[in-house]
Amino acid sequence: MQWDKPWTAESLLRLLLRLFLLLGITGLLAVAVEQYWPDSEPEGRRFWTSAVSGIIVQLGGLVLIALFLRENALSWEAAFGLRRAGATRHLALGVATAAVVFGLALGLMLLSQWLMREVHLTPQPQRAIEALQTSPDPARRWAVAVTAILLAPVFEELVFRGVLLVSLRQAGYPRLAFWGTAVFFGLTHMNLMTFLPLVMYAAVLNVLYLRTGSLIGPITAHAVFNATNFFWVVLGGPGS
Repeated sequence: MQWDKPWTAESLLRLLLRLFLLLGITGLLAVAVEQYWPDSEPEGRRFWTSAVSGIIVQLGGLVLIALFLRENALSWEAAFGLRRAGATRHLALGVATAAVVFGLALGLMLLSQWLMREVHLTPQPQRAIEALQTSPDPARRWAVAVTAILLAPVFEELVFRGVLLVSLRQAGYPRLAFWGTAVFFGLTHMNLMTFLPLVMYAAVLNVLYLRTGSLIGPITAHAVFNATNFFWVVLGGPGS
């Protein structure tokens, strides 16, 4: 695959600024709604403001990426390898990647929990995982499932692999591109317990994209990984 993408530095900067603005505005609105939402218990209010703001960011981000491609006269296939040819093979690679790496990620999470306890820190799950663990509400479970399995894999892979990884490689920083995006991916989830597993998994997704030239595999792997984690937590797996 040709890694010299014909998008301009100016359009890339505009995309990143727009994404940051979207995150910032949505975050401020979520805080305001959480503060003034009447007649609701605090935990439920926090969950729904977080869930809805996440959906808005992901859907809005997809619109911004579409605008970015339009500005550069690029198709989804040309920009991210989203083509029908070879799609079945890429889907299979994604499923296999998720299946192999899930056990490694679980092991790293258990290691992270042990290390945190050794330094007198209390491991805390991500908010979405905590919501699954503490509430049997089907609506909350559906909200987490839609966000984690359908929306997040597409949006996050387009941003981290499709845009950031490729752009940093084009700028002449292949190592920073590879490890920087992996670490940044872990940091954006804002959870110490899952940081190491997510960095490892992001690195694997980087390899998958660089080897195949298509985001179909990474998106599939990401979705299957999240789905596996979702049902693992719902069914009460160890370490969940």
